[in-house]
Amino acid sequence: RVGGPAVWLARHRTIPGFVGQGHRVDVGGRSIYLDCRGAGSPTIVLEAGMGDGVAGWAPVHDGMAAFTRTCAYDRPGRGSSDPRGRHTVADAADDLRGLLRIAGETPPFIVVGHSLGEVYTRVFAARHATDVAGLVLVDGFSVDLQDDWIHPLLGPLRTEYEQQAQSLRDLVASVEDLDWPASEAQLRAADVSGFRIVVLRAPRAEPRLDEPTNVKIAAAWQEAYESLAPGRVRYEVTWGAGHIIQADRPDAVIWAARELVGAARAAQSAQAGH
Repeated sequence: RVGGPAVWLARHRTIPGFVGQGHRVDVGGRSIYLDCRGAGSPTIVLEAGMGDGVAGWAPVHDGMAAFTRTCAYDRPGRGSSDPRGRHTVADAADDLRGLLRIAGETPPFIVVGHSLGEVYTRVFAARHATDVAGLVLVDGFSVDLQDDWIHPLLGPLRTEYEQQAQSLRDLVASVEDLDWPASEAQLRAADVSGFRIVVLRAPRAEPRLDEPTNVKIAAAWQEAYESLAPGRVRYEVTWGAGHIIQADRPDAVIWAARELVGAARAAQSAQAGH
């Protein structure tokens, strides 16, 4: 639930079709790998799930680059990027903004985050709000929303789910070299209420709970996401997909990004008209 297209690939015994087209960018004594393709504004920025990077976006990268500039990167310590030691999500968000600036990639940005990438995406948007035109959240690792909206509905399963969530937090901290308590505090403080947001969620249900409870949980997830930006969230259950939606339903992820690109261009045209 925190990322890992490798899990999907292993399950389907599939070799990823990926050829990197990027390069390492010096960000001040460290280098970060950046792969940008296509042309046009706004620029899509892709935030991968836990332990993943550029290669995890192979199913959608070129599809998005067909209609606008699209950039994927390896976070520090992942893939071809140098590590930076223990840090927070906010540190990583500032690293990304610096990377884009040094590489000459100009805002506005549509930021697409998968799984754990949702955490980075929401914090990036809050910290660099004037540079962001919209967010796509792809089956996110939304531990704050899960704690507040979902766990209270789980009845006898609540303790189990809380323990599982803590295990995932510990795993994330280890794999990504994060100060997770500080990072989760940054996530909770991140205000994304001003952005257009498209949420893609994989369909799922808890077989040990009855149907009315599962229906209530599904509704709570939608309400939780809508609370991030009231009146500005489009919430879609992505049928036919598991957690790695960009692999199972690349069309859905490309569509969501295109929707926000179109909205941003319309807003830019309206502003130019005035």
